[in-house]
Amino acid sequence: MPNYTSEALSEFIKAVQDTKPLNIADPADAARYVAHLQGPRNALGRLKSEITHQDGDGVYLFTGQIGSGKSTELLRLKKELEGPQCKVYYCDLGDWLNLSAPIDLVSMLLGLVSSWIEAVGVVGRTRRTPIERLTDFLTRTNINLDKINLGADIGVAKTQIQLALKTDEAFRAGLEQTLKNNVAGFVSQAHRFVAELVADICPHGEKCVLIADSLEKIRGYGAESEKVYESVERLFLSEGAALRLPSVHVVYSVSPFLLAQNPHLPGILGQGVVVNMPSVHVFKKRSAALDPEGVQQMTNLLALRYAAWAKFFTPAFLERLIHDSGGDLRDYLRAIKVVLLEMEAEPDAGEDELLSVVHSQISPPKLVPTADIAWMARLERSHDPELDDKVNSLAFQRYLATKHVLAYLNGDAWYAIHPLLRDWVMARPEAQPAQPAAH
Repeated sequence: MPNYTSEALSEFIKAVQDTKPLNIADPADAARYVAHLQGPRNALGRLKSEITHQDGDGVYLFTGQIGSGKSTELLRLKKELEGPQCKVYYCDLGDWLNLSAPIDLVSMLLGLVSSWIEAVGVVGRTRRTPIERLTDFLTRTNINLDKINLGADIGVAKTQIQLALKTDEAFRAGLEQTLKNNVAGFVSQAHRFVAELVADICPHGEKCVLIADSLEKIRGYGAESEKVYESVERLFLSEGAALRLPSVHVVYSVSPFLLAQNPHLPGILGQGVVVNMPSVHVFKKRSAALDPEGVQQMTNLLALRYAAWAKFFTPAFLERLIHDSGGDLRDYLRAIKVVLLEMEAEPDAGEDELLSVVHSQISPPKLVPTADIAWMARLERSHDPELDDKVNSLAFQRYLATKHVLAYLNGDAWYAIHPLLRDWVMARPEAQPAQPAAH
């Protein structure tokens, strides 16, 4: 007989099924936050320090795989920077942009400024409403939004703009044409609007910080993947100057792959600090062996959500879940929820049965082309990208996005095959090292 009640099981499930980013400003979320989850290095503190000490404006890049706790850390940055001398605005661009389609500068700035205006509300010396500010921005930049109801409140306009940016290809094509017609004029007017907005909402010289989250989630599928990635590179490399907003410290979340392929990017954007949020270090550096410190941090994360977890399974079983998740926070919590739901449905299920169900839910699919197996094996042996003419940068980005490959940062950056695929890949004939030719 289990030593827990159905009510306790239900409570445990509720505690782990919420995988939304933690907002440290909320006391309930702050109580579930684990400090230094990704390791002892305080990269966020360095970013906070640079913003605090730097006058004027700056561009900073915040990178990490999906599921690494990046958004939680960005919200923590907001909480720690906010004060009488610093105003901080958080914008989730995933709410505004189509993350599966190519991105252009006009769509990017329209989404960013619209989100920012909504966050600002009715403040400042002019007391302008969000819809008044939005109308001013669109007029200055010659963006034609015939389909958007600008006579209503910002909520209606927001919904219509979001829908158009996400689903209307003709609308996005029109925005691209706006940029082609007059790139310099568009950027100049957008920057002038931003400068006046900052002067209005920060009239006493307060620092203004804008956090643009979710850009790392932009990725295409199938034949579109190359176009999408090239558009992201073009946005940050060729049009990066336009992303540096006057009198604003902007933190952009980006794919770790963008930085790996373009290490000079921070210099192009102004030498701002780069923060890397890898998967939790549940493995020792460049190894498949579990790291006790990382395992303890993952255990602490669970204990803060549900202190009585040991009534449901043993520490050894939890360690197996930690191993199998590879340090991905969302997959870790999801694995625990899957176990609990299976325990509810099959109270007599053994640990191996439970793990089998978990693996079916969180393991990346074994749909790996034969030609890529040898590359994956080389990556697993060296823990470096090992790109060649058969596996290019786009393929590497895709495998990072699908979590076939996980990124870590114990000291320097290194990579590993997802633990649930490791044995399968390394056992394949294609994974065996080439034998030297006989003489």
